[in-house]
Amino acid sequence: MVIKMEMSEKAIKYRRIVFISKILAPVFKFLYYVFMAALVLCGIIALIVLLVNTSVENIMLPPLMTLQGDYYSLFLGNGIRIDAPYDTVSLGDIKTVIYAQLILIAAVSCMMTPVSLFISKLCRNIAASSPYNLKNARYTMYIGLCVMIGYTFVLFMRRFYNYLLVKTFVSDPEAIHLSLGFDFGGVIIGLLIFLFGYVIGYSAERHITDAVKTDVHNDIVNK
Repeated sequence: MVIKMEMSEKAIKYRRIVFISKILAPVFKFLYYVFMAALVLCGIIALIVLLVNTSVENIMLPPLMTLQGDYYSLFLGNGIRIDAPYDTVSLGDIKTVIYAQLILIAAVSCMMTPVSLFISKLCRNIAASSPYNLKNARYTMYIGLCVMIGYTFVLFMRRFYNYLLVKTFVSDPEAIHLSLGFDFGGVIIGLLIFLFGYVIGYSAERHITDAVKTDVHNDIVNK
């Protein structure tokens, strides 16, 4: 009796994921369209910036870049800020900042667009009380694959972003060299999610197999 009560309490506790999934499914579907739109918007903005031909004073500064009196300040992240004298910054330099930021946003959008879609589909199945759907395992493995490839790609773009901006604004650009390196963090996280997808698939297969065996046994008994 105690075991049954504990199982009942656990079932009620973990059943909350159904309600949560009903909320998350449309949220991630919305994010899927947001990231897709961001990717398209990056291309449109890049084309517009290419055609812009105006003075430095009239161009709108990109995010993370501000004018502080007689110098420009550019925040690179990771606690790094570059200050460049006002007279040394050209229109091409500001365009370079815009392009670099667009590349980084596009890289993140490329990763998050499919991730958001597959999370939305996974949540939709959970919300429909279908946790043993074999597609859940496939969606989870797709998410792991996207993270494994996408996160590594984003890190590459982030390092290229820093390199491009530092090389543009430092006084001795020839001393700056590109060193992308390789980070196993995204690969490890992606592989763990991929492994989790296999666990979900195995659980679903066992559930389906046990259900079939039970039905066959009941048919034999009834006969």
